[in-house]
Amino acid sequence: MKKKVSILGATGSVGAQCLELIEENLVEFEIITLTAGNNEKKLEEYINKFKPEYYYSNSDTEYSYGKRLSSYDEVLKYDESDLIIIALSGIEGIDPTISSIKQGRKILIANKESLVAGGDILVELSQNNNAEIIPLDSEHSAIWQCIKNEDHGSIDRVILTASGGALRDHSPEELKKITVKDVLNHPTWKMGKKITVDSSTLINKVFEVQEASNLFSLPLDKVDVLFHRQSLIHGLAEFQDGNILAVISYPDMKIPILYGLYYPDRFSSSKIKKIDFKTISSLSFESFPDEKLSWFNFGMKLLNSSKLAPSFLVGSDQAAVEMFLKKKISYTGMLDIMERAYSKFDFAKEYNLETIKETVQRSYLNTLEETE
Repeated sequence: MKKKVSILGATGSVGAQCLELIEENLVEFEIITLTAGNNEKKLEEYINKFKPEYYYSNSDTEYSYGKRLSSYDEVLKYDESDLIIIALSGIEGIDPTISSIKQGRKILIANKESLVAGGDILVELSQNNNAEIIPLDSEHSAIWQCIKNEDHGSIDRVILTASGGALRDHSPEELKKITVKDVLNHPTWKMGKKITVDSSTLINKVFEVQEASNLFSLPLDKVDVLFHRQSLIHGLAEFQDGNILAVISYPDMKIPILYGLYYPDRFSSSKIKKIDFKTISSLSFESFPDEKLSWFNFGMKLLNSSKLAPSFLVGSDQAAVEMFLKKKISYTGMLDIMERAYSKFDFAKEYNLETIKETVQRSYLNTLEETE
């Protein structure tokens, strides 16, 4: 029997790679729903190729295959897939993630914002609703593979690796003159625009620390970050007996996607290049000088300040990155407006799904206001 799969965010970088792997083995998969934002041309191509039952985007164009739905709520009402892939970027993915979990779905998730803002609540919600969350970030997929069969009490710490992003060798003075084109030229990964910007500022790594803490029920002080330029080691887990387990592969999102698509089985793919250790001259690790950690230090300070601070960071960063990509503020101006918005922000006293969503939206709008 074919596995029924739906992809929310099919035309983005992660969604497109999912479909590339699925297309290689269509005897195993059936596409139920595909959604997109504004990339209607790509969506039409996918609809003609995969013939889904349902589709949704910001357009009202009707196609020869399937039925157009009007919202994510409607998608989740009609869709009966075995696996929902949430490949939506940014705060748009929070509500569909919550709804999918409440329905008891099996979810392959690449929307880090929902896991950062309220991942601990989502994990608890998934347990109460018999849902399953499979992390798609290369780092969290790696850590999950290292610890899922271990006694969590034996874990000393988990370690996320960071390439340092496109600007890792630029001085603080050089960062003031950085262009959008400079930032989007990542040295080892091919990703969407927002996550590439977040990788350069290291805010992405702050997100991943909180995401790991939430996903694996670990305190923040048990999640470390190690700078590793080659991006070959994706995550490590250190145990009380001194042993460290690590997952090593080329920096290619198709690898954790392939693992998630077939989990709990493992499957080969012609799309995946395997490591030849004879060609690797070194695996290096380093610490970053403090002057290059402005965003990272700001983000980590926030994570430790309030339960709702991660939600603020999600919304504020989304606004700042949008303004930078539209060339309305400078690269270093992103941190300036986020700090100003944070200094004026009044956090709610309660921590629940409603205050999480409200904090994300309010911090987004407040940060936009700081650019005016």
